[in-house]
Amino acid sequence: MKKYILLSFFIALGLFASAQKFEPEWAGEVAVLKVDGDTLSIPTEKSIPQVKTSASAGRLLVGIGNIRRKAVLKNGRATTQIPQTGTITLVVRCKDNETDPTTFIQLVKFEEKKKERKTELANVNWLGNVSEGNMEYINFNGKKYGKSSYILTFPAQEGEYGVRVLNPNDRDEKTTVFYCFGIHPENCLKSEKSEPKYLDPMYEN
Repeated sequence: MKKYILLSFFIALGLFASAQKFEPEWAGEVAVLKVDGDTLSIPTEKSIPQVKTSASAGRLLVGIGNIRRKAVLKNGRATTQIPQTGTITLVVRCKDNETDPTTFIQLVKFEEKKKERKTELANVNWLGNVSEGNMEYINFNGKKYGKSSYILTFPAQEGEYGVRVLNPNDRDEKTTVFYCFGIHPENCLKSEKSEPKYLDPMYEN
């Protein structure tokens, strides 16, 4: 754990020297940084999920039970895929970076299906009380970057992920948007004479 925190510190320190160079264009957008060798900024897949509701058996039979609201994204994997190596580094651009990023930036691991990815947004009981959905949140280490962005780092673990940026000012949220990417061992193409390559539609021939 100490090694991970120390590595995150040096990543943030090195990127600070080139502040704003790798920031996404718009507030709310997220990019993945490849920081070994020549640093590259790789855009994530911007996805607006379809929100679906499902009722428990008790709700359907006797009217007492829960209704779940789930965010469902097309395709089992995001178009942006990165290797499962070391530490993942993200850049999230916001209106400013004066707020603790853990209070309004969510890093979510999706439930993977063959043709879709999904996560539970909310749970409504039979009395109408709304509680937070059963999302699988991933802890991250956050640092300021540039004038209005954050560097987020977390250990690479296989899966499909999405970053959701909420409104830190507690105003009404606009459309739910996830910035998505996948981490899988097969994304790292290795050969005796080549370094690992990032698979991303913007860099494919």
